Amino acid sequence: MRELFWAMNALDVLRQTGAIRLDAEEAAALAAALQGIPGEAWLFGSRVEPLRRGGDVDVLLLTDQPAFETSQTVATRFFSRCEERIDVIVFDPARLNVEQREFLKHIKRVRLA
Repeated sequence: MRELFWAMNALDVLRQTGAIRLDAEEAAALAAALQGIPGEAWLFGSRVEPLRRGGDVDVLLLTDQPAFETSQTVATRFFSRCEERIDVIVFDPARLNVEQREFLKHIKRVRLA
């Protein structure tokens, strides 16, 4: 529960400073969706561009957990609290291929956890 409280506070700070474009409901849903997922979580795509509008919530997870299951868990948890579109990409940081490294180099992202 303490982890969820921290994540919600961190997302609120990012939201209020304009670093990310999420409303309060989306931020709370994302904090809950990421609870207990080990590794790093990043928001990328249009939601880290303050002048853009709309767009789905794009989340990148760097974790050694199984990619498909982790992606489905986060997406399901998020959607159960907030009916907004979400894309969850999971990379194992110890096993990044060339394309994944290039992707990470070229995206604008904001660390969530």
